[in-house]
Amino acid sequence: MNRKDKQAQRAKQEDEILNKVLWWIVGSVLLEMLLLLLNKVYVNYTLDSFHIELAASLRGLFQVLAIVLPICFVALLALWLAARKAGRLTRLTGGLALAGLALAVCAVVIRIFDNSGVKFLYIAVPAAAVLALIYYLYQREFFCSAVLSALGLLGVKVLPQIRGASALGYGYALALAVLLLAAAVLFRLLQRNQGKLPVKGKLVRVFPKNANYALLYVTCAVVAAAAIAAVVLGGLTVLYGVLVAWLLILAVYHTVRLM
Repeated sequence: MNRKDKQAQRAKQEDEILNKVLWWIVGSVLLEMLLLLLNKVYVNYTLDSFHIELAASLRGLFQVLAIVLPICFVALLALWLAARKAGRLTRLTGGLALAGLALAVCAVVIRIFDNSGVKFLYIAVPAAAVLALIYYLYQREFFCSAVLSALGLLGVKVLPQIRGASALGYGYALALAVLLLAAAVLFRLLQRNQGKLPVKGKLVRVFPKNANYALLYVTCAVVAAAAIAAVVLGGLTVLYGVLVAWLLILAVYHTVRLM
């Protein structure tokens, strides 16, 4: 492949990435607008007969959607897998499956946590969009660090509930501990194989050869320390600040590496 062909291929890849980023932005904006509308008619509704009945109807609707939408997602996922096997319509079916997953998660969260679930989704939807942008525009190791840091930020909010014997707090603490341990083991495995992961007897490239694993291990340690501090001291603002500051440091570092 000559230089001109390489430039054309790179331009094509950049266009594909740009299209994916734009779709993520459009999807997150539309979903956020839907949540804002839902906040008006479901959470902070006017205390008159019409809006009270509408909120009650929506509450019943979410009981149904929390069951129907996950089933629809499974069906769309199966359709995407079939399309991928056939080698056609993968983008369309993949996009539909992703949209189905987003709506299913929103419906389940609102069904379980009600008004607080809507408030949580206000933050979760833009956060997911930002993580998607990091995935497409930055190195994969930065994406992993960003996901772990985001889970740490959520942990600072949720983990203090352990002191009130909250099942949610204990469940999140267990899930976060398992995830951090699994991430550390995965990073070590990738480091030993120079960024490759054994899959079905083959080594698949996950991280580049020059990946900085020290930052990944430090991210696990920072998130774990923030989580422990949140359990012991409560959801202090300084804990949010530490995690956000670490994310900014990582963003600067990986931005410089792109140059």
